[in-house]
Amino acid sequence: MIAEQRLNEILQIAAQQEFVEVEDLSARLKVSSMTIRRDLQKLSEMGLVSRRYGGASLVTDVRLENDYSDKKVLNQASKQKLAQIALNHIHNNDIIYLDAGTTTFELAVILSQRQNLTVVTNDVLIATDLCKRDINTILLGGTILKATLATVGPSTLESLSSFRVTSAFIGATAVSSNFDVLSPTIEKAYLKKAAMQIAQKTYLMVDSSKFNSYALQSFANLSDFTGVITDRAFSSAEQHKLDSRFINILTQ
Repeated sequence: MIAEQRLNEILQIAAQQEFVEVEDLSARLKVSSMTIRRDLQKLSEMGLVSRRYGGASLVTDVRLENDYSDKKVLNQASKQKLAQIALNHIHNNDIIYLDAGTTTFELAVILSQRQNLTVVTNDVLIATDLCKRDINTILLGGTILKATLATVGPSTLESLSSFRVTSAFIGATAVSSNFDVLSPTIEKAYLKKAAMQIAQKTYLMVDSSKFNSYALQSFANLSDFTGVITDRAFSSAEQHKLDSRFINILTQ
């Protein structure tokens, strides 16, 4: 098990228990206690766990990977609103990338309002829905994650790198107070970053619940996107910070 996978496993275990002990993690993950202590220290420095004697506990605003069925019903009205905003930035004949996720799925549902689109995606459910709508669809191959029905891995990255798209619509698990954009796994983070590199324009789709929270892996900052599609009402201090970094917030 590589270090990034082990860190994610520790977070998943910590989410199920009020407190995780070093010796228990060592036995479960089959690594030394010293390795676990280094892992917990790293997670603590990342703001994901709180260290206590003999172990650690999960910080309350950390977001982990949830099953697709659980995520789909969360903030669905907000996701539909974001989808309508995103549609305003899609034109007939565009080639677009849709990141896997329940927010981008809501965008897929209304894409039939545009003509002659081509959609590249790593989301099995999005690809299936688009095929029913007679939209030209390319599903990236790779390992299918059972929890989310997204494809990831080296073959997914290799396949994605051969495409060039007009726009990429990316989701995220969390956005930190410093506007870092985060994913719960390193595999997903790599894929999101790669998708941004093949697009002429990049759009982040995040509802207000994602802000001021944290996840394992950073893959971008809000300032890296052409536009940030969100329903969040920013404070005056946040708006000043956004303006100073020339971050383009799209609300329509």
